[in-house]
Amino acid sequence: MEPDPATCGELLGPLRALIGLKQLASHWGASQGDDALPYAAAGLLGELVHCGESRASELAQHRIVDASVVSRQVAQLEQAGLITRRSAPDDRRVSLLSATPEGKQAFAELEREKEEWLSHALRNWSDSEVRRLTDLLQAASRDLRSAAHELLDHTDNSTKEGAR
Repeated sequence: MEPDPATCGELLGPLRALIGLKQLASHWGASQGDDALPYAAAGLLGELVHCGESRASELAQHRIVDASVVSRQVAQLEQAGLITRRSAPDDRRVSLLSATPEGKQAFAELEREKEEWLSHALRNWSDSEVRRLTDLLQAASRDLRSAAHELLDHTDNSTKEGAR
């Protein structure tokens, strides 16, 4: 039983608003000074903090972005001393990336700032309402990510078949 497309269309407005808030956060982070953690790179740092050591290609696939985007963010984070790289033991041509202690601390501080901002912004919400929204957003995110990967896999296969 799929939801009606018109009902899903009603979801597009709030999703656009959330994406707009992401852009606002990006601009806010950029305006915090030269030593501020770039917003986009903060997401990559968060992946490394939460998931542990990873290859850049794995990060790009998980974030559903081009490898060049990850490469640029890795360079920013590495230059700031927030991540390190080492050669993969099974393939010395591949680097494994991990957050440094300074990177973990910078990410934790950024998360605390965002938690405080959200707490203020949702000050008229109860904890149970926030938890319910969290559960719904996690479920939607999981399903949207799965559908995005299916679409990308289908597109990749169509491109490969068309090139034959």
